[in-house]
Amino acid sequence: MDSPEAHRRFEVWIADALVSRDPVPLFEKAREDPDLAPALKEALAAADPDGLRLTALLVAKLRFERLVRGSSNAGEWFDRDPRGFTEAFRRYHAEVVPTTSEPRAEKRLFEAWLAERGIQAAGP
Repeated sequence: MDSPEAHRRFEVWIADALVSRDPVPLFEKAREDPDLAPALKEALAAADPDGLRLTALLVAKLRFERLVRGSSNAGEWFDRDPRGFTEAFRRYHAEVVPTTSEPRAEKRLFEAWLAERGIQAAGP
């Protein structure tokens, strides 16, 4: 299938991979998607595994920075409890699709995610 829907699926595979802990297995799985055109599968196969991992780390780093800039509470939580905050952020990053490049909007996404799960930021 070489259609707008196939390209949308291709983009979803890439987006999902870049917020995962290791994007390489998702790229490999995407190549098995029967709805992707051969050219799209070839593009996935041509991706450098180390480059994919580095890109995923950069995506997470930028999102982390955006959140901490947008939310003093997140920054304070990270300062008080780096391990707890980092674990929460990893889960958030994997579960919530990045949809903004604006720190305050990232803050709102993170706070909504915390509220949905009943997670309280670590106290002093």
